[in-house]
Amino acid sequence: MTEILIRKAEKKDLPAIQRLLSTYFLDIEELEPEDFVLAEEEGKVVGCAALIRNRSGEKTFMELHSIAVHPNLRGKGIGTRLMEYLINTIDEPEISEAPALELYVRTTAPGFFEKLGFIMVQNTEKLLLWEDCRNCEHFGKCAQHSMRYFRVS
Repeated sequence: MTEILIRKAEKKDLPAIQRLLSTYFLDIEELEPEDFVLAEEEGKVVGCAALIRNRSGEKTFMELHSIAVHPNLRGKGIGTRLMEYLINTIDEPEISEAPALELYVRTTAPGFFEKLGFIMVQNTEKLLLWEDCRNCEHFGKCAQHSMRYFRVS
């Protein structure tokens, strides 16, 4: 495998992001290309992940979103590199100056995130964080696991 470059996405990367996300039936709804970081191999986008600020009631939180790696390159550490890049380069002023870092993710691949230090959250916390979960008819049998990453600075 050649070298993988991790970088912030730009507007011109939108078609490549959409193509990769469509492989997994994910969409870019309410996300901007600038929310993403990309993994590139020989100038081709082979992975992406977004970090967004989300809000639920009084709580504002950071959420990892729309994480995808090209199917032929899964299991080669690209997803881990994307997550580590996001976790280690968060430049949100109120987050980076805070005494702790807290990130959330909803995923169908909990094992991947457990390896990165994420832990499962209870359904009660899931309902507090995500309004779409509160209104979902599939809540009790949802395939998505809600997880949290917490690190004290």
